[in-house]
Amino acid sequence: MEYTLFFDTNALLNLQEKAFGEHFIVSQKTLEEIENIKTSSRKDGEIKMKARKLARLLDKNNDYTVIPINTDIKQIVADFHLEETPDYLILASAYYQSRQIPILVVSDDINVKFISRNIFNLPTKGVDEIDLTYDEEYTGYKEVSMTDDEMSKFYSNLNSNHYNLLVNQYLVVKNSKNEIVDKRRWDGETHAIVCDKTIKSKMFGDKIRPKDVYQACAIDSILSHTLTVLSGKAGSGKSLISLITMMSLLENGTYDRIVIMFNPTKTRGASDMGFYSGNAVEKAMQNSIGSILTSKFGDRFAVELLLQQDKIRLVSMADVRGMEVRDNEILYITEAQNTSVDLMKLCLSRASSGCKIVIEGDYNSQVDSYLYDGYGNGMKRMIDSLKGEPELGYVQLPNVWRSKIAALVEKL
Repeated sequence: MEYTLFFDTNALLNLQEKAFGEHFIVSQKTLEEIENIKTSSRKDGEIKMKARKLARLLDKNNDYTVIPINTDIKQIVADFHLEETPDYLILASAYYQSRQIPILVVSDDINVKFISRNIFNLPTKGVDEIDLTYDEEYTGYKEVSMTDDEMSKFYSNLNSNHYNLLVNQYLVVKNSKNEIVDKRRWDGETHAIVCDKTIKSKMFGDKIRPKDVYQACAIDSILSHTLTVLSGKAGSGKSLISLITMMSLLENGTYDRIVIMFNPTKTRGASDMGFYSGNAVEKAMQNSIGSILTSKFGDRFAVELLLQQDKIRLVSMADVRGMEVRDNEILYITEAQNTSVDLMKLCLSRASSGCKIVIEGDYNSQVDSYLYDGYGNGMKRMIDSLKGEPELGYVQLPNVWRSKIAALVEKL
């Protein structure tokens, strides 16, 4: 038997956008609770932010049914000799709907689950127990294994979009043994050859080769597109690949400067060290952006030399309004998972038509504030909204290269 999902308030707050992968049912009382949470002085900031995000999602989407609180619902509560509390009204709505179609109540509230199962006799599960259908995450590439015949047909007609790729989406070609044999980029007209050359940069040891096919696609994207976004776990090489390729473009004279925008957000769960002394640049170098640049360029002296030569410029996102990134500059937004949609819009609107833009971050596991979670994450929203646009290239780096320990911590 197939069920239609009935979410209580708790389940919707936890699921956020994942709830909208298929049609579901809610009670009017749940909508009232969400509105009350948004402005409640008794709720903490994180739950209030979740409620605000959820309210926007409910307003934007319409593939759900709301059961109004009417006399029939109230009569069900009375028939079960219960009081008209929010939980009882929500479950009475589910019971009312179950008379017409099979439903599955979804909640993470242990008391709600008990009442649903033992008083209203409704099938009930927690959020982690259901298998939701929602759009597969866009990675910027597709991996396809081909037989010899399929490969022959593919290469004999490269102008045909065999695998329904978006513009600038990469195709990782594998043979029948599942070995990677090629990589291509659909440019809207043909499967273009992906740049596979060694990147030359004196700052990084002259010649640098990508460690896997995904890093090669990332380098190709930076060189080929106006705007490139790289995502991936800590140690996947997204910031190193970005800096190596951008420095190569600086050293060969294509661009004159890298403008680095960063949001000085405290690491989630960490204590604040308080006041940083010095001017804006000195404060920035004491922040995470200073650690990132120092580790990638080798030492603090190398970074300070680039700053003195005006080859790189550090700009806090708090100060970007009114500025412009010029045609001869590269805009680099690092740790972009720590941006809201409005903040990402503001930063990107600073770019002139001739500049190059490189953005990197990890919106899956390194978001440092509830302000940037889920639907409100600027980096994630930008990828979802702009994928397929000819100006955008995107690659999600799946492999961790920093160390065995860095790879193992993903199991925690």
